[in-house]
Amino acid sequence: MPTKSTKVSNKTSLSTLNFLQVSEIRDNVLVLRESQMRSVIAVASTNFALKNQEEKEIIINTFQGILNSLDFPIQILVQNRKVNLDEYIAKLKGLLDTQQNDLLRVKMQEYIDYIQNIILDSNIMERNFYIVVGYEPTKLSEGIFGIFLRALNPARIIKQSEDEFQQNKKSLMNRVDEVMGKVGGGLDLKVSLLNTEQLIALMYSCYNPDTANSIKLKNISSIDLESF
Repeated sequence: MPTKSTKVSNKTSLSTLNFLQVSEIRDNVLVLRESQMRSVIAVASTNFALKNQEEKEIIINTFQGILNSLDFPIQILVQNRKVNLDEYIAKLKGLLDTQQNDLLRVKMQEYIDYIQNIILDSNIMERNFYIVVGYEPTKLSEGIFGIFLRALNPARIIKQSEDEFQQNKKSLMNRVDEVMGKVGGGLDLKVSLLNTEQLIALMYSCYNPDTANSIKLKNISSIDLESF
């Protein structure tokens, strides 16, 4: 007979499964519970405020044209994260140890102390931009029966065969290529498709915003964005 703690644990696990929409991450693709597929494109930012009025209008009109030209939905994700400068400070300390000039050693130490004090006194944030491209290979159950099934088992997962996955991934990548081409070419922005490791890091930071800063993860902001 299950103990009270076991029942609580099972209830917690079930509620967690109900909350998470992702069933797996593989081959640079997020697979949702009912086989829907998502890919995420990292997009470099541009300083819109520094553009003149003519440049701003060109960017707005081009972006509007891109959205109107797509025959499938996309999602724009903006993520703010606290900047982790541990590696930068460690590099400075390494240079400090090899510095022979006493005056430069003093100035470098003052700079290191200054950076560390800024981190303690304020939250330095970085802003990352992403475009989420989706593909729906499985027609979801509709009507009262479909609603009943989802209510009865909200954590259910619809599996795809390997052939189905590869075929659906190909359709998804066609959409990704179209978006990357239009954003990278039309707006002259650097774009890059997130790989599996980067997708895991992004998902972890989304669901765990507090602990993501204390646990060492692949830094999404350091993605090598290459012009498409």
